[in-house]
Amino acid sequence: MRIAILGSVVTQVPPLGQAAIEWMAYHQAMGLAKRGHKVLLFAPEGSKVEHENIELVTVGKGGTLTGTGKEGDVGQTKRLGSSFKLRLEMTHLGILIGELLDRDSHFDILLNNLRGEAMIVPVAEILRKPLVGVMHLPLFDELAALLKRYKTNLISISDAQRKAYPDLNYAATIYNGVDPEAFAYNETPDDYYLYLGSIGPNKNPRDALLACKRAGVKMILGGRIKDKIYYDKEIASHIDGEIIKWVGEMHPGDVIELYRGAKAFLFPTMWEEPFGLVMIEAMSCGTPVVGYPHGAVAEVIEEGKNGFLVENVEEMAGKIREMEEMENAAMRQLRMSARKSVEEKFTIEKMVRNYEEVLRKILPI
Repeated sequence: MRIAILGSVVTQVPPLGQAAIEWMAYHQAMGLAKRGHKVLLFAPEGSKVEHENIELVTVGKGGTLTGTGKEGDVGQTKRLGSSFKLRLEMTHLGILIGELLDRDSHFDILLNNLRGEAMIVPVAEILRKPLVGVMHLPLFDELAALLKRYKTNLISISDAQRKAYPDLNYAATIYNGVDPEAFAYNETPDDYYLYLGSIGPNKNPRDALLACKRAGVKMILGGRIKDKIYYDKEIASHIDGEIIKWVGEMHPGDVIELYRGAKAFLFPTMWEEPFGLVMIEAMSCGTPVVGYPHGAVAEVIEEGKNGFLVENVEEMAGKIREMEEMENAAMRQLRMSARKSVEEKFTIEKMVRNYEEVLRKILPI
């Protein structure tokens, strides 16, 4: 197959910092190329995807997704207002559409990861090429109506994601994947609990640190600050550098050791989570997840096998206390089971194979 993968117009592929969508686009491109398919990957300058079957098409300089893992890499766009960032992102999207039109004869099917999917849907109609859209983000009424009008082929990344709009043209549910070799298993954790992710009310890291304080355990907290007011009001006063330690947003290569060393990963999300990549990254390292059952969380966490579902701070604190009292053999079994769940359901290899199957089914022979 000749596949155009629309990776990103906001940050590099793969990203230098926190950006799950761009990581999935990277693994799609590399995985499908390794399986013998010709890939056109559309992504900003600075992207690094090297394979003989991949042609990288650069579309602007990115920079509208603040934060790349290193403060010096953020550049001018960190200081730009949201209105200009939106205009800049739309400009990069326009560049991408122009490149698509110019390269019409170079691909047979489009696999879209962009959050600007509304602009890609009618373009695919003009090109008369089948489009498969990956639903990395929640839908809303206007977007759902557009997708329904064009009968766009959709891939949900969890079954929970379909519930609000069950009548769209879903081709498959394909869970995100991780590389188990990169996120290597660790049987013996250190003495802390972990939260990594966006800092804001939707992801709700405050409940994680409150649960750790009530359980009397150490915690490491890190991620990109999406809401500075929330951070200042709900998080900053709890950080003491000893019981609650703040590490900020880290380079992807540095977070693996944090996952591996944690007794559990805490995921008190308050929104309808489309998937939650951090959960399976932690599980691959053997770290069980304690999370709130919103969105896809209940699909990823199997109670008592790779983690635990709880409803509030008190229940999370109680589960932490239970884990503190676990015998070593029981903790080892839990960690081994968490790792096994990733090997069975959430690998990049399985994810790419499923994408390949869907694309073959949709592409006219």
